[in-house]
Amino acid sequence: MLFCLLLATSGHALELSSRHHPVAVAIPESMTLPDGMRADDKGRLTCATCHGIEDLEDKRREDIDVEAEDFLRGGPWKKLDAFCFQCHDEKPYQRLNIHVQLDEKGAPREETCSYCHRETPDREHPPERDEVELRLPVERICLGCHLKTPHLNALTHSRKVEEKMLENIQAAEKEHGIILPLDGKGHVTCVTCHSPHEKGVIDPQHPAGRQTADRGVEEGPEYLPSRWSPIYQADKEERLPELEKKLGRPVTLQYRRLAAEVLMRLPARDGSLCRACHSFDD
Repeated sequence: MLFCLLLATSGHALELSSRHHPVAVAIPESMTLPDGMRADDKGRLTCATCHGIEDLEDKRREDIDVEAEDFLRGGPWKKLDAFCFQCHDEKPYQRLNIHVQLDEKGAPREETCSYCHRETPDREHPPERDEVELRLPVERICLGCHLKTPHLNALTHSRKVEEKMLENIQAAEKEHGIILPLDGKGHVTCVTCHSPHEKGVIDPQHPAGRQTADRGVEEGPEYLPSRWSPIYQADKEERLPELEKKLGRPVTLQYRRLAAEVLMRLPARDGSLCRACHSFDD
């Protein structure tokens, strides 16, 4: 039986069919199916509710073309969850953003602190840099949620700073009254440039609390079209075919101008953040 669950005798693991799916499930009254999707005569979910391939339940797995446009009704779908959210409410399935750390009254949500800190730091008297007790080393703490290379040149920056650059960092910290923390080996890491704390969690007069935040954390940064986009695209044109071959899909790149920022130690859009470490000739 295609969708059966085989529960063996005591001491054996639960075995699932390789194509098990929730079928014969009554669709809640609060859920409205989109056009083209139908329940059975008892108001239950069937294979044909979501799939357009005829007699899908009678076909062998190896005979089903999952890339077919009608495998999922309304396809092809670039994102599978976009198909699911036709019926399901997207909000409950969103990933928790632990950087949203203040409640409606502006008070810290202490439960978000525990994701990174072993103990919730004293908000009125933030610990010194070497007193912060994190659950993982500072160079690894962000990787539980973020990619190692979340943006262009992120990996390039993850290196030990030279003596001249260290002098620049120390001078920038003093000039702007901020912190640009390095890891235990003197390497640039995520929190060197990014503040992990929502604006207002730490007293803005404290170096660890000062940051550039033009928008709310949930809004994210804002980008505007740039006249440099055609030049950027031309520079990447020869390399795109190889990337598209690896990904198996077309890739469109464009350069956009940064207009509003969040969780940044210093503004990046005017180069202030870059100049905190780098020296540029006029």
